[in-house]
Amino acid sequence: MGASAKLDEDSLRVDPGGEVRGQITVRNSGTVVDQFSLEVLGDAAGWATVEPASLSLFPGAEGSAAFIIRPPRLWSTRPGTMAVGIRAASKEDPAGSAVEEGTLEVGSFTETAAEISPRTVHGRFGASHEVLLDNRGNVPLEAAVTASDEDRQLRFATTPPSTIVEPGSAGVARLRVRPTKRFWRGPARTRRFQVTVEPVGGTPIKLEGVFLHDAILPSWIVPALAALLALAILALFFWFAFLRPAVEAAAGQKAAQVLSSAGIPVPSAGAPSSGGGGGGVPSPGPSPSGGGGGSAPTGPGPTDGRLTPTTPITIAAGQTLHITDLIFGNPQGASGSLDLVRNGTILLDLRLDNFRDLDYHFVTPIQVGAGATLQLNASCSPGCAPSVFYTGFVSVP
Repeated sequence: MGASAKLDEDSLRVDPGGEVRGQITVRNSGTVVDQFSLEVLGDAAGWATVEPASLSLFPGAEGSAAFIIRPPRLWSTRPGTMAVGIRAASKEDPAGSAVEEGTLEVGSFTETAAEISPRTVHGRFGASHEVLLDNRGNVPLEAAVTASDEDRQLRFATTPPSTIVEPGSAGVARLRVRPTKRFWRGPARTRRFQVTVEPVGGTPIKLEGVFLHDAILPSWIVPALAALLALAILALFFWFAFLRPAVEAAAGQKAAQVLSSAGIPVPSAGAPSSGGGGGGVPSPGPSPSGGGGGSAPTGPGPTDGRLTPTTPITIAAGQTLHITDLIFGNPQGASGSLDLVRNGTILLDLRLDNFRDLDYHFVTPIQVGAGATLQLNASCSPGCAPSVFYTGFVSVP
């Protein structure tokens, strides 16, 4: 009872996307008319069809059917050898069904897609692209990525130089682009280049990229500098036209308040000032400058003068000299001693060896009263010329 079966070929081969045909012969070894259903078994069952799908045979008779195997051209179609079987199932005697086995060799194929992302980039010193590799074949992909430009204005570096991608997966190669020369100003320069993806055993793929080479100085730098310069000029104009007069006026008012609180008469606004300014506090009438060493100050009001060892000064009756600043000079760099003396009393004892210029500024002024003498005594080698320049103001009772 049952059936027997035989394949015309025990070994078959097929490439993904193609097809292979085989034939099976079934013999009814039973004693009654039987119907045999045919089906393909194994991993290739989903790819196969049988024509016809069943055979009706008399006892002892034989019949043939063709089976066709069409593996899809997909990365999931694994290459290699696999077992394939054809079963002839008896309707009348299921236990007497027959299975005939053979082998099927599935071939390999490569299919690669590539893309550069982004296609266009900006940069002053260089830029990076990504070369995306998509392995649509059923075997691992090994591909090298290279780049070049016809004008040789660029340099290229690929990381990694060769990429391995498994079937159905994607890989990335990073391409760094650098210009061979740089420029400072001007519009961006367009540099076109070609990327070649070379799969091992496959057809090279050509891609195109664009590098927009920007100038080192951005286009907005000149307008920005011009705007900053204009702001600086405007700020200077406001300072000299508005702010500085206001500050000087406020300083003059403050100085007048200080003089008034100290009991010193405030000069009239129309009087000429001493020393080329005086912070907005004018001087009443002519006051001797420091150029005529030895001249006694007159007042009241701001004053200044210069003392030398040979030109002492004596304060006039009814006046008091208030010294706020002293500037000592030793232009020859002489050695020795220098004393500032008031009516025989040494106010300052200095060593000429220690300075060429030396200044003192007093919060509480040095006072030289009416009839007092202020002099400078020097003990140094012949030819030395030390002096002291003083500034302050003269008050009257």
